[in-house]
Formats: sequence, structure tokens, C-alpha cells
Amino acid sequence: MNSEFETLLSGQLFKKLYDKRCVLITEKYGLHKIEIEILLFLKKEKYDTARDIVEAKHFSKAHISHAIEHLMEQGYLVGRMDAQDRRCIHLKLTEEAEPVCQELLKLRKSLMKAVYKDITDEEMQVLKRVARKVAHNINEELMNEI
Repeated sequence: MNSEFETLLSGQLFKKLYDKRCVLITEKYGLHKIEIEILLFLKKEKYDTARDIVEAKHFSKAHISHAIEHLMEQGYLVGRMDAQDRRCIHLKLTEEAEPVCQELLKLRKSLMKAVYKDITDEEMQVLKRVARKVAHNINEELMNEI
């Protein structure tokens, strides 16, 4: 396998660029990167529990729990107990979170624009197909390891 593809698969270059761009927002709002990821997840996804975040983002339960607690203290999140399962808390972004989320969405949009610069629509379609296959293969191997 070539080193460029291995680097792409590991995500290290993208992570480095993303982290570099996130610094302004983390410093401005006093948030950690995991808290930014939680805000973005809740803004973009229909799922809204800590368990959903753990499963989707592959962070530890302890990190998610601590980050949610901090976001609640900052006034960015509120929790609502599920009517059927009292152990389940549904998370909701507050109005205070909206400016942060808008900045994060703008940052993500500009980041994606930079990353996909000079990639044609045809190349993008091929990239998406290959990425789906690679992700499927990785998930299959992970399931075989259990």
C-alpha cells in the first residue's frame, strides 16, 4: 500500500488541519475539541443522547460525560429525561449554543472547500464509492475480530 493512501486512511493530515482551524473557536469560547464535536453532532444529527455520541464519534463514555457536563455548565446544552426510560437523557442545544454552532458550521464548510479544491465532480463520486467500500471492509474486519 502506498504511504499517501495510508496517511489518508489514518486521517492524521486532516486531523492536523482541522485542529489548527479549531483553535480560534476553542480559545474564543473556552471549549475543548470534544465539546466542539458534541455541539456539531447535536446540530447536524437527529440523534440526541450521550450513547448516540459515543457510538458515532468513538469517544469514551467518560470523556463524553465530562464534556456534556461542561457544556451544560456553560449553558450550551440542556438535558431532558426520556418519558419511557428515565436513565436516558435527551440533549438539546440552547440559544447560547447557536452562535458557536454557526461558527463551527462555517469553519467545517471552509475546511471542506479547501480539502476538496481541484477535485472534479466525477472524482468526488469515485472517492465516495471507494471510501464506502474501504469503510465497509474495515467494519467487516472489526466485526471478525470480536
